[in-house]
Amino acid sequence: MLSTKRKSLGFTLIELLVVIAIIAVLISILLPALSSAVAAGRKIRDQANMKGIGTTGQTYASDDPKGILGPVHPEAINFIGDGYAEYGGGPGTMPYGNWNQEFDPRTRPFNHLLYGPKGVVANTLPGDRALFGEFQCPGEELGWQEWPGFNSDPLETETPYFKGNGAAFRMNNLAYEDGTSVGIYGRPVNQIPDPGATLGWMEARVYQTLWTNNTWGILQHGELTSYHRKLGFFNVIYADAHASFADFGDDTYYQYSYDYNEKDARGSWGRMDCYPLPEIPF
Repeated sequence: MLSTKRKSLGFTLIELLVVIAIIAVLISILLPALSSAVAAGRKIRDQANMKGIGTTGQTYASDDPKGILGPVHPEAINFIGDGYAEYGGGPGTMPYGNWNQEFDPRTRPFNHLLYGPKGVVANTLPGDRALFGEFQCPGEELGWQEWPGFNSDPLETETPYFKGNGAAFRMNNLAYEDGTSVGIYGRPVNQIPDPGATLGWMEARVYQTLWTNNTWGILQHGELTSYHRKLGFFNVIYADAHASFADFGDDTYYQYSYDYNEKDARGSWGRMDCYPLPEIPF
């Protein structure tokens, strides 16, 4: 009788171990799929937020007397090359972007459209994800990538761009030290020659590829880590408000054009410049 009980107990333990092993195998199979599904969902939500910004840009342009798509903040003229996220969003840890500073969220044009002139109250800290959801990236958004020679500010490097600037997405303000701009920033919609191919807003590291691309980038060449688990790929919104998950990795940039004084930026993903139309002086 005792021997029978031992055999029964032995079989029970063996069966339990088999079940545990099967469960472990199933988990090992399902977890990557689940992780991929979560990442895909974040990418889609990110695109939805960016489409909302693109639509807000269209609304802004239709109301603006000059039809400008990429709004010029009242203080931005003093910060060409510095502002980047002053079009909308929350407070940031970067200079000029917090409450009672030059790019106070209450002064940002898109915030007026989305929340009303009195809809933004100074009660949030930089990086607080409870508000300004339209300007957030639900993916693994970590601002600029640490890169040899890039020398970006630690407040927006390997830390969310949303926390640093109040918005995870950078406007296409392709500008130069001579005070000219060839992106959509400050440009009327009728001076954007190819809206379906011209970037309007982008995840920050897209702009960083201007320096790291392997065609004419001046820094160490290489593909940047995506916020959505696909090397070199990032979400962008075009001037016509459609979104894309585009490849900015190796061999996606085209060579500069001498006709545009090497200020154009184009690739298989589209373009940042608005040539042949004139540059916009600031």
